[in-house]
Amino acid sequence: MSQKISSAAVGVKINEWYNMIRQFSVPDAEILKAEVEREIEQMEEDQYLLVYYSLMCFRHQLMLDSLKPSEKQKKRPTIPDLLEKIESPQRKLTGLLKYYSLFFRGMYEFNQKGYVEAIHYYRKAEKELSVVTDEMEKAEFHYKLADAYYQINQYYVSLNHLTIAKRLFESNSFYKVKTIGCNMMFGANMYDMNRLTEAESYYREALSLAEQLNEKNIKRIIGVIYHNLGLVSEREQQLNKAESLFRKALDMKEHADTIYGIRSQYMLSRVLYQTDKSEEARSFYYIALHRALKCHEEEYKSKLKIIYSIYEEYDHKDVEQSLHYLEKKRLWSEYAELTEILGDYHFEKGNFAEGRKFLKRAITAQTKKFKVTEAL
Repeated sequence: MSQKISSAAVGVKINEWYNMIRQFSVPDAEILKAEVEREIEQMEEDQYLLVYYSLMCFRHQLMLDSLKPSEKQKKRPTIPDLLEKIESPQRKLTGLLKYYSLFFRGMYEFNQKGYVEAIHYYRKAEKELSVVTDEMEKAEFHYKLADAYYQINQYYVSLNHLTIAKRLFESNSFYKVKTIGCNMMFGANMYDMNRLTEAESYYREALSLAEQLNEKNIKRIIGVIYHNLGLVSEREQQLNKAESLFRKALDMKEHADTIYGIRSQYMLSRVLYQTDKSEEARSFYYIALHRALKCHEEEYKSKLKIIYSIYEEYDHKDVEQSLHYLEKKRLWSEYAELTEILGDYHFEKGNFAEGRKFLKRAITAQTKKFKVTEAL
């Protein structure tokens, strides 16, 4: 009879696996996951450890889905299956397991674009944060919470959590990529507050740091940085510069092939339409729409259909359905921006009454941006 592996030894390996997940090192995470699964087959019985393993499977799948949701392997458990297993009504989690279950559930809601729901779970997880001794885990928590608050336009709350996360990440030289991520999110907050010079400065700092690294996933990150710099240029109406930056982003295959690549294709299509390069704009529109449909990326499917209505063939039903989705998800920044563009479109067409309606909707959305906290 073979000797059983201690659950403590398997727990150490699960911790190593989680470190790779946090660093978005997919190949290493996959290897360690397989090793853990082999060892669990030979492990002494430990229900606590099996729950920890289930939680980590959940977190692992969130990592994969955030990159390529359309390419889930059939053998993998689905997110709903994992949720049901973890949140079984018979199971009363405490301590670190309770923290992870709440934190990871918040991440799941975030990936579903349920940002208010994500914050609800993050706040519950925060009450259990005292059981967390790993400073990098605390940094990860504050980073995720900062991202959720950013998504609902609560910029100063986001910046507060982001400052904590960056300070903690900077204390560990193995987390330079996470420090870069903090700079990128600082830039995103500045961009949304229309502080474009500061936004570009943060993005340039992130790019400089990224170009010094030789990490496996660094090209994906550089692609995102070029995309963000493109957003700044587009808002400044430097459209040729924006086009160049979005092309640079898509030149990074590691970025272009992920779900985030759809965003760059959408923005490049939009910029090309604005500079009267309609044929190429149309090509990128169809590429992005095909991928958005395949990945069930409803936000960008909605945005793409609105852009198509503005520059190609107006479809009132598509426009209203798309705006309804953005409204349902409380994506007020996007809603305000696109209704303003739609208002301008109708004014240019001489549809003044319709134009005024859209501009009123844009103003209403701007006010709602700062009322989301009432739902928390």
